[in-house]
Amino acid sequence: MDGYDPATYGDRFASVYDDWYAGITDAKTCAELLADLADLDHEAGGGPVLELGIGTGRLALPLSALGVQVVGVDTSEAMLAALAAKPGAGAIETVVGDMADPPLGDRRFAVVFVAYNTLFNLVDPADQQRCFDSAAGRLVPGGSFVVEAFVPAPGQAQQSVAPRTITADRVVLSVSQTDPGRQEAMGQYLDISEAGIALRPWHIRWSTLDELDAMAVRSGLVLADRWADWDRTPFGVDSPSHVSRYTPAP
Repeated sequence: MDGYDPATYGDRFASVYDDWYAGITDAKTCAELLADLADLDHEAGGGPVLELGIGTGRLALPLSALGVQVVGVDTSEAMLAALAAKPGAGAIETVVGDMADPPLGDRRFAVVFVAYNTLFNLVDPADQQRCFDSAAGRLVPGGSFVVEAFVPAPGQAQQSVAPRTITADRVVLSVSQTDPGRQEAMGQYLDISEAGIALRPWHIRWSTLDELDAMAVRSGLVLADRWADWDRTPFGVDSPSHVSRYTPAP
């Protein structure tokens, strides 16, 4: 997408993200699972945890509230500013940077995670591989790299225009196109009101489960668990999404 860079999504969606996406997954259950995975040593208290694409803190804040030390990386300063304005944000360390290779020196973590399709915001497959490589290199022994994403389904190229919101004072239209051959989808939300028009673009490149697992292997990781959701529901052939946990290969 011409004119689209790694910070575009966050910068354009920061003002509406909490309103539009607050309930996309169960944040409480996610936080509990991640806290459990981070608790490698009950006496030491476990942690810390690194979130890639922390955004406005939808998951980081409830995780931090459980007593877990959370570090978050995001390319969008607008997203991080929205997080910083929230109660409890002072306990979370945030860093502006590329989630494919966060500027965190040699720091290591009990858990590195990337949630709700955020990995697919890296539209170059090489960048997705870099993300796996970086995450693998930051895990302590016994640590976990956790990826949540949708399961791609076979399909044909599509274009669509559909309303997302219609009120007396505002219309939000969703315009999108999907290219299964390139494993890409992109679009715009046209947010139209008397105040003007706001454009909120997005662009993803998805990877299949086999491709994710292959990236993990190249990074020295192995698949330890795959669930259908943060409740650890068993993953099945009809599951529309997955939570995959990778650990260092023995």
